[in-house]
Amino acid sequence: MIDDYAKAMELIHKMEAQLPIPARLTNTVVRMLRKQGVKITRGQELQIKRVFYAGDEGGIVCDVTPSQDATDAIVISITHLRVPPRHPLAGEIRAYQRERTRRIARLGNPKKPA
Repeated sequence: MIDDYAKAMELIHKMEAQLPIPARLTNTVVRMLRKQGVKITRGQELQIKRVFYAGDEGGIVCDVTPSQDATDAIVISITHLRVPPRHPLAGEIRAYQRERTRRIARLGNPKKPA
């Protein structure tokens, strides 16, 4: 199991109460989206408009579609977003990201204890 479901849902509820939340995509995601034809700049601030739980395999995902007239939605794992450090939930979001990333890494290497 990757996520603590109760903690993930608690964070989702807190995030929903704070929407929209400013965020930036990681550089890796910006490059990937550009290859797919999405016009986005590195460091561009987006807004998390909606938050979903995509199950244990997907974790918390966020809708950061740049505009209402966009032809494609951008829904991405919260682990690929950076929330400004001064945001009230920044610490909790970062803790979730670190824990999820750590657990996924351990699942990929069965010799490490989970």
